[in-house]
Amino acid sequence: MKRFSAVLAGTAALAALTGVQAATAYAATAATGSLAGPVGTTVCGSPGAPNYVTIRACITVNGNQVHASGRATPTSPTWQDQQVSFRLTSTGITSPPFATVTPTVLIPAGGAEVGGITGTVPCGTTVSATFSVEQPGWSPSTATVSTVVTC
Repeated sequence: MKRFSAVLAGTAALAALTGVQAATAYAATAATGSLAGPVGTTVCGSPGAPNYVTIRACITVNGNQVHASGRATPTSPTWQDQQVSFRLTSTGITSPPFATVTPTVLIPAGGAEVGGITGTVPCGTTVSATFSVEQPGWSPSTATVSTVVTC
């Protein structure tokens, strides 16, 4: 069973990183707390504008627990690991009521999950996340996602 869970998580992460998901939003069940995110149902929005990295905003829901994060995948096969500045904002999460994370992270050639805002929400709440690249010399790129927490 552990092997199946690992394969399921790897498949979800690979789909997220390669952009295989639909152009609007997709849902995948994450089996572990790996790159696929925390355990629960993960919804990612459409990718941001074309840039040096493809970005997606994602929300994972498990009961009334919510985890908002971003995913960044380099677009060039010759990408060298690079420090990149991002901004992740989440609304609708009641604990904290509004949160922003502005990390500078190392993005490897295989991509990475960026940031993370976790909180508790009442059932029926709409939560949103916005993930944007803020790298000097790059075109601006923003990705958003919203979902309703159905407990």
